Amino acid sequence: METEHLDGDHLAKQLTPFGPIPRRHTTDFNLEPVNSLLEKLGFNGPRAQLRDEAFAEFKRVAGADGENMTEERFIAIAAQLWGLDRLSARSTFHASDLNFSGRLSETEYLILREAFIHPRLDDEEEPEAILEIQLRGAFNRYVLSRPAQRIVRGTVLTRTEVVELVRDLCSGDTHVRKVAAQLLPQLLVPGQGTPGKQRESSDSIRSFPSEVLSVAGDDDDEDDVELSVKEFVSKLMQDDFKAHLAEQDLSIKDLVWSIVRGRRSGRGSAGGHQGATCSRVVLDGRAETATMMWHPPLDLNDRFDVDAVSMFAARQLKIESDVVPTDAINEDMRLTPHVRAVGGWRGPLAVGRETEEYRLAFQVIESARRLARDAAMAPDVLDKDWCRDGEALKAMLGHGEARQAQIITCLAKACRVQLEAQSNLVRVQVPAKVFGDIHGQFRDLLLLFEQFGFPYHCGGDIQTTSYVFDGDFVDRGEHQIEVVLLLFALKTVYPSHIFLVRGNHEFREMSELGTSDCFQRHIKWRLPQTWKPAYNAIHEAFDWLPMAALVGGRALVLHGGLGDGSWGLRDIEKMDRPLVRPSAGLELDLVWSDPSDSDHIMWKGVHENPDRGDTKIHLFGPDVTAAFCEREQISVIIRAHQYVPQGYKVMHSGRLLTVFSARNYCGVDDNDAALLLLAPDHNGHLRVHPKRLLGTPQLKGGDDRDEDEAAQARIPVPGDVRSSWSSAPSGSGMPGCSSCLAFLKSGTRPQASGAKRPGGSRAY
Repeated sequence: METEHLDGDHLAKQLTPFGPIPRRHTTDFNLEPVNSLLEKLGFNGPRAQLRDEAFAEFKRVAGADGENMTEERFIAIAAQLWGLDRLSARSTFHASDLNFSGRLSETEYLILREAFIHPRLDDEEEPEAILEIQLRGAFNRYVLSRPAQRIVRGTVLTRTEVVELVRDLCSGDTHVRKVAAQLLPQLLVPGQGTPGKQRESSDSIRSFPSEVLSVAGDDDDEDDVELSVKEFVSKLMQDDFKAHLAEQDLSIKDLVWSIVRGRRSGRGSAGGHQGATCSRVVLDGRAETATMMWHPPLDLNDRFDVDAVSMFAARQLKIESDVVPTDAINEDMRLTPHVRAVGGWRGPLAVGRETEEYRLAFQVIESARRLARDAAMAPDVLDKDWCRDGEALKAMLGHGEARQAQIITCLAKACRVQLEAQSNLVRVQVPAKVFGDIHGQFRDLLLLFEQFGFPYHCGGDIQTTSYVFDGDFVDRGEHQIEVVLLLFALKTVYPSHIFLVRGNHEFREMSELGTSDCFQRHIKWRLPQTWKPAYNAIHEAFDWLPMAALVGGRALVLHGGLGDGSWGLRDIEKMDRPLVRPSAGLELDLVWSDPSDSDHIMWKGVHENPDRGDTKIHLFGPDVTAAFCEREQISVIIRAHQYVPQGYKVMHSGRLLTVFSARNYCGVDDNDAALLLLAPDHNGHLRVHPKRLLGTPQLKGGDDRDEDEAAQARIPVPGDVRSSWSSAPSGSGMPGCSSCLAFLKSGTRPQASGAKRPGGSRAY
């Protein structure tokens, strides 16, 4: 029998990811009418507000899907809104797809939230229809765990999957509490020969959380419960204890096997790194190809020519992305579904490669990549002296003010669509890089990219690394539009890998402060005829910026600080957007508050913050940070908002780090710029690696002007009388953001002040 011959195009198409499941129109799900269910759940009566909130959320996140949401889009949304992994999101999606159409309507979305996101308390009985959906979700989870399983309708569980289900039932809280109530009293009674409180602390462990002990009827304080290794081993080897285990159909072998199973599945490893397993390996349908430019052989003794050609070759290196060529695929191959991907690696929210938004954004990213290479090879200069008069913007967008404004507006709107679909607390996978204040210093941002990895799939690390930019993109610097433009372009092309967090300068009240280097003045100077639409589009995107990011589930990234620390992660998620102006409380804390510069006991608690000029803005001590981290199960807080000489600073017993990414800040200091790389290591840690770009002290005073004069020469605004009171570091005589707030409240421009905290951090 002859084998069917597959042509090259067919071979290549096999590697393209699976598309969305075709939409179907069936209504054979055995569920009471939807309107009757909504009535029973109270959504047409006392809980109408929750219904309206769900419908509004659906409309916001559905995006281009309109009235119905595809599975892939829901997976991306569920990861950001509720932290669901892919398997959980797929399971709940198919359980809530009541008419098996392969899409979720707004009503089905409401019911999904009711069944899986906001279930009733333990003592409340779920309506039968909701319980049925929940059980369908549990069934789906086992089916969809199979490699390349795309549908659940008409499937059955195998014997192995049923055994796994029973194992999960036995490890559930209900069963564990019942067994613990009987076994813990046996395990915690002092055995023969136990020296009681005199046992060595080095040999003791705290094995059981307080909530489990309370179930077992032990009212002693958790700190009083200790069990040494010797006690643990001797008790479990006693015949009477083995008998108790047997009564519960348990065995010591199960305990030993759980250790091995945990090691094999990578449990406890940070970010799913060393030892972790993925559901399957898939092949990408695209590949990146690097082209090296040829040059005639040279006399290697001529060092000057060799250096010149090296620079030429580096600039001429070209990397392109395209579909996998047919010559790289075996003849007559039929790809097994197990290695075929579902969806693109950029995520379901990413704009298509055929769209105008993608073309423009990719043009910006490629141009920025070339600028970064040129900047790294050229003699070092301050950002304010590099590509002046809009040369960098022309390199990315071309000439013509109208065309530049049009592209900026287009990418701002495209970025806003991505931001609207995300939670106020975005969840970021590791490895991840976190950047601090940039303040329009575009060259420093490009140099950080060039030295430590560029967010670009043609020669960069964006396919393996997430990027978090922690606010304060604008104001003060020479290249504010360029910074915003590149960040918006990155967010448009790589929405699942690029995360923008709001700072205190991403508000109109700061942009319109009236200083010579504020963002509104800057964009008016760059786009004097067409600035307004671009400016409004940028701030409309800013109003949707998330307020915080949770990196690897353990590091909280926010711009300002914790304030009084009375709130939690859920409070961030519940904040309303768009946010036009921060009010008192949580909103103000997130973008304005500061940590104490000292861990001394005198700095414990919550204090007024004189550097900020507003009694509503808090200064919080190390104890506030410690309490917050323990309550919210966070290991470290990463924030920006303040100039630090080394580019980063470890504070509050190591639970808080400040990062600042603009070196030689404002052209008047010699501080360094930094980013923080958070990456899993082989020890199961999520390790923080500071990456620093040194400042250039010799450049600061190169023109024989004092610091005030140099600062006042930063941005030439035609017809403007330059002010000297915007923030600057190192005792330059210019006040910090307290001046901004004082001006906003009183309308009176304050006088210069050189106040500085003793720890070296300054308020910006």
